[in-house]
Order: sequence, then structure tokens, then C-alpha cells
Amino acid sequence: MTHNERYEELAALQALGTPLGAEGEEFSRHLAECPICRQLLQEWQEAASALATSAPAVSPRPEVRRRILASLDAASPESGANAPAAFQAGSATRPPASGAGRRGGPSAPWLFAAAASLLLVMALWDDAALRRERERLRGESFELSERVASAEKSLARRDLQVRVLDSDDVRMMTLGGKAPQPEARGKVFWSPRAKRGVLLAGNLKPLPSDKQYELWVFSKGKPVRAGVFDVDASGRALMESPDLSEIEAAQNFAVTVEPRGGVSSPTGPIVLAGAA
Repeated sequence: MTHNERYEELAALQALGTPLGAEGEEFSRHLAECPICRQLLQEWQEAASALATSAPAVSPRPEVRRRILASLDAASPESGANAPAAFQAGSATRPPASGAGRRGGPSAPWLFAAAASLLLVMALWDDAALRRERERLRGESFELSERVASAEKSLARRDLQVRVLDSDDVRMMTLGGKAPQPEARGKVFWSPRAKRGVLLAGNLKPLPSDKQYELWVFSKGKPVRAGVFDVDASGRALMESPDLSEIEAAQNFAVTVEPRGGVSSPTGPIVLAGAA
């Protein structure tokens, strides 16, 4: 059963001990399937219990106790048929006890309890409304974050295209997998004029948290750091190198496994390599 506002209202009523009537069986089946309503019911039952224990205890007045006992004696077979009437007549002529009617008399605690229960119902309804509003805002926030992330990725791709891929001198180099990852594949788009490159890689294995892949550009036979990157769960990566204006020409490219953050010269195994 799908969770909705109606089931939240039934949870609030059950927490207050109100019979649900024909809807009780349906709500019991819903509780077995809905963790949200089970949590709400538990929280509201705890709130109702806290309110009940905070209400002051009420002791009956002595004359009330005497009347109850007298009515029990009058209802017995030995008391005679006219005993209840006599008791009622005596009760009607008995003067009110001192303080009766003052500050609402003995009914005041019950009025307080009724008012407190009404306040609890209102609080529970308000709590349910706040929960729904919070869920709605959380959903809108998530959707907005997704849109912002998508816009940022689109902007990054456009910037990348302007800086590197749209250069009229861009060249593409294919990188092949090496042991221990022979299935890895990659392409480098390199602009000799801009001295920047873009690596598109696939089939690379995700690394431990303390490791990263590092791209190297070989110039005059020496490796130059060209940036570190991670791969997604499917082993893909897209990264842009920094400005490598210190090199004269890119002769070769390679990717190695290095400590996170990268190193100044290759130390780990080569997993991708190719030639310009």
C-alpha cells in the first residue's frame, strides 16, 4: 500500500487510542508494509504516553465514595425496592460539599485532560504536515542539485571543447592497455599549440582509496606530470591536463598507478601507453 496523508491521520488516531472502526484492519495491513507509518505511530504513542503521565492524579472526594457504596447497598436484594429512590431523594436534599462548584469542581481535571488531548491531536497533525513539507523541500532540493550538477558538467564540456578540442592543430593518440590491465583503452586529444591535452579512458579498474591514476607526457624522452584522476564504477574517466607550456613536444603518453595526489616521476605499473 502506498504511503499517504490518510494513513498518517489513522496513525495519529490510533496513537490516541481512538477506535478506527472499519479502517482498522486496512491500517494494520498498511503498518506491516510501511516503515514510515510504523515510525510515526511509535513516536506519537510515546508523545501520548508522556502527556498521560504528566497529568495530575485525581482522587475522588469522600462523599463521592460514600454515594457509590450506598448505591451498591441499595442495589442489593436485601435493601428493599424503595432503597434507590430514597437514596436519590437523600442525595437531592443533601447540601453540597464545601468547595463544590468552585474552580469547576471535580470536572476541572477532566476538562484539562480533554483540552490536552485536543492540543495533542493538533500537534500531531501539524507534525505530519511539517514532515510532508520537509520531504517535498528535500525532493526539490535534490532535483535542483541534479540540475546544477548537470549544468556544471555541460559548461565544463563546452570549456574543454573551446580550450582543446576545437583547436585546429589537435591530434588524437590511441593508448593501449598494458599488464596488469590489458583490457584498458584510452585516447588523448592533444593540442601542440595550447600545450594541453584531454584523456578519455575506459576499462580501467577502480583503485583503492590511497591510489590514483596519473597521466604522463613524454618530451625529449622524459616523463612530465600531466594530472591525476579517478575512474567511475564502470572504469571510465575524462580528464584535462594542466598547462604544459614547459615541454617542447609531446612524443608519447602513459598512465601509471601512483599514490593518491600523484608523484613527480613514475613509480607504479604502466596500465596505458601509446605514441603520438
